[in-house]
Amino acid sequence: MMEEQKLEWTCHECRSKLPKVGNLNTPVRNLRECDTNAARSEEQATGLGNVTFRKNKSDGNQKAKVSQLPITGSHRKIDDSLVSAISEQVHKVILLELPGIISNIMKTELLSIKEDLQDFRKSIDFISTGYDEMKITVDKLIKDNLVLYNENDALKSTVAGLSERLNTLEQHLREENVEIQGVPEHQNESLPKLLEQCSRVVGCSFKEEDVIKCTRVAKLNKESKLPRAIIVKFRSVRKRDEFYSAVYRYNKSNPNDKLNTSLLGIGGDKKSVFVSEHLSPTNKILHAAARQKAKELGYKFVWVKNGRIYVRKMEGSHYIIIKNRESLGLIC
Repeated sequence: MMEEQKLEWTCHECRSKLPKVGNLNTPVRNLRECDTNAARSEEQATGLGNVTFRKNKSDGNQKAKVSQLPITGSHRKIDDSLVSAISEQVHKVILLELPGIISNIMKTELLSIKEDLQDFRKSIDFISTGYDEMKITVDKLIKDNLVLYNENDALKSTVAGLSERLNTLEQHLREENVEIQGVPEHQNESLPKLLEQCSRVVGCSFKEEDVIKCTRVAKLNKESKLPRAIIVKFRSVRKRDEFYSAVYRYNKSNPNDKLNTSLLGIGGDKKSVFVSEHLSPTNKILHAAARQKAKELGYKFVWVKNGRIYVRKMEGSHYIIIKNRESLGLIC
């Protein structure tokens, strides 16, 4: 006997307890479609298809015993085919429904992404517009800055030229003047008499009308304790040069007793008196800077003639004209 036949084999005791026909609604027994149709045909032939039979008390026990029967190979095949059919149906349903589900999910998610992208695009457009406006503004500022830079250079050149011309004009207005420094101030001093005494000491005679004005001027440095300088304005440059040359010759002839307060008849401590050309404020600052640098670099001579500043390192060497701040670099 084959294994499959053994599985389908039923003992006589169990077989005798099974109903012969009908009873098609048992939960355990699975009849083939052909067996079901045959049973229905038999019921119709006997005329018992519509007859209701009384329930036998032993049916419950019989059903319980039937439920305990082993599942045969044919039954397993039917279950497998049923599972396969159900799985196939489920698979078909999934294939039919899944695209719609996925589509709905994607529509929902993509709608949110689309809204975010729209907001992002608006932000980018706003930034782009702002950048374009800023770029236009920056380009305009660059052009304006270039124009202002060129104008500034031109103005610097103009100011430098005007400053030089103004300094030349101021110095020209002072060409008849001499400046006397180191004379102590007194309340009742007479500057014309002081100038007359100075001219007698240095050996330079001039008439009263040769002097236009003689006065003290304010200090450039308000904190300086030195007395204010005396400015003498002569009628002509020639008279100014005569007096200035006489002072120079006297100091050179008397190196141990140069012009001082004692010689001018001023009491108190003996102090040196200096006579020089009257320089403009710009030339005064330049003269002081030239003297300082010449002292640092060992130059022996620094002097002023006709409003110009000269520097010479030693006797016999070539002189240097100091015209402006840049000319100080020539002292080396």
